[in-house]
Amino acid sequence: MAKRELLEKILADAEARAREIKSEAKAKADSLRVAAEEERAALVEGVRKVAAASHPDTLKRARSMAELEGRKIALSRKQEVIAKAYDGAIDAILSDSRYEALLVKMIVSAAEEGDSVLFAASDHGRIDLQKVVAAASKKVAGLTVDKEKGAFRGGIVLRGKSCDKNLTLELELESLRSSGQIKYETLFD
Repeated sequence: MAKRELLEKILADAEARAREIKSEAKAKADSLRVAAEEERAALVEGVRKVAAASHPDTLKRARSMAELEGRKIALSRKQEVIAKAYDGAIDAILSDSRYEALLVKMIVSAAEEGDSVLFAASDHGRIDLQKVVAAASKKVAGLTVDKEKGAFRGGIVLRGKSCDKNLTLELELESLRSSGQIKYETLFD
């Protein structure tokens, strides 16, 4: 019986020790859970404070970004309107009865002896290119009509021995635009 009592005593001690370990583990787990909850609460409160402090700045940045985006959209619309206006100006110049005279003035203003005059593809067959060059040749000798057709809407490019001169309507209007002179009639003066 002594053996049995010894086994029961060992078993009872083991069960008591297991309950003790279980109780200590539960207490430690509860303590860790409380500490984790306190840390979480502190972090949440810190985030709330940072958010509350930065809220006005966040709103200010959001407003600024919205205003900037609005200005970008407005600028884009203005650029579309300006582009249409310049396209309309080119159309008006091309359909003006003084267009050939304008081409002669452009040639005379920048041509050098022996230059070749490149006309816009749209001018071929629409105006008398030889007549324009002949009129300009009264002031500048040795001008010829270039056989190629220019990939621009109107105006000319003078092809010279040392350099080419771009006198296309697109470039001339852009030049007027940047100088503040917007009316297409100023080209004819």
